[in-house]
Amino acid sequence: MSIIDLQSALSRALSLKNQDSLDAATIAAAEQLSKKEGLSLDAAVGVLGNNQLVELIGFLNDSMNCEQLSALCDPETYDAEQAREWEVTKDQYLLAHEIAVLSHRVAKQRDTAE
Repeated sequence: MSIIDLQSALSRALSLKNQDSLDAATIAAAEQLSKKEGLSLDAAVGVLGNNQLVELIGFLNDSMNCEQLSALCDPETYDAEQAREWEVTKDQYLLAHEIAVLSHRVAKQRDTAE
């Protein structure tokens, strides 16, 4: 079960040319969650509503590759201990992984397009 529609979010994130891949992924996910378009990065972070969640997304993006993140996105293999350490709920933890996966996919698509 995905929290966001990754394919739709990928299309939206790729359209945000002036944002780095992580910021574009965060904005695209927040727009889906809020059902609002044209969010700034600050507004997107506000939609996510938890600074710990934003920090977790950045940590995951920097420390894992797309394949590792995808494996951990599965609700059946979610790491409850890591979620507790980051002080996020299960849904927030899974969302963080999805946004980090999305960020990696955006970066990969952009690299391929160049």
